Amino acid sequence: MAEERITDGYRDCADVEWEAEKICRWAAARAGVIVVAPLIGTMTLMANEVYMITRLAELRGIKLSESAVLGLLGSLGATFVGQTLVTLIPFAPVQIPVGISVTYAVGKVANAWLKAGRPEDIAAFKEVYDEAKAEGMKKFKEFSKLDCKDEPLGDESKRFNIDSQEVFDSVTRKADEAEYKLSDAVRKVGDKLK
Repeated sequence: MAEERITDGYRDCADVEWEAEKICRWAAARAGVIVVAPLIGTMTLMANEVYMITRLAELRGIKLSESAVLGLLGSLGATFVGQTLVTLIPFAPVQIPVGISVTYAVGKVANAWLKAGRPEDIAAFKEVYDEAKAEGMKKFKEFSKLDCKDEPLGDESKRFNIDSQEVFDSVTRKADEAEYKLSDAVRKVGDKLK
């Protein structure tokens, strides 16, 4: 049976899915602002994604711990690393579309993961990620113009408790894949700018 949430004014699954879509778009639009802002950096992008996932969970009546949200982001591996690398390239025509599309894709994966009952293996959501990232790339200009882009989803100055060795190990294991994805994204943006 389709998930139904009656509280907070959501009457059916379609309402929940539309609200989830709006949260993903909001976070993606916000990422487009954050990614080019000097001195804000990677931690603010992570905070944006943590708040997006938390809001998506709350929409479904699920309370996720910070560690569960960070675990989901960590399990996305190269995706997360790739976005992190993009924030280091001070070139807005690359940063904005990649930041928006990756955040949108992470939100779509998180929503699908929550809807599916939070399975441990998120490999099944790779297709969701790929499709959403492509959609985010196509719509990055539209998302970057949303009025909500200037409104944070939560406290962007918050620093999350991350095991730095675990992050380093994950980055090391996924570096080649991240580089490939980043190169592919840069190529696609370059093709769009031609």
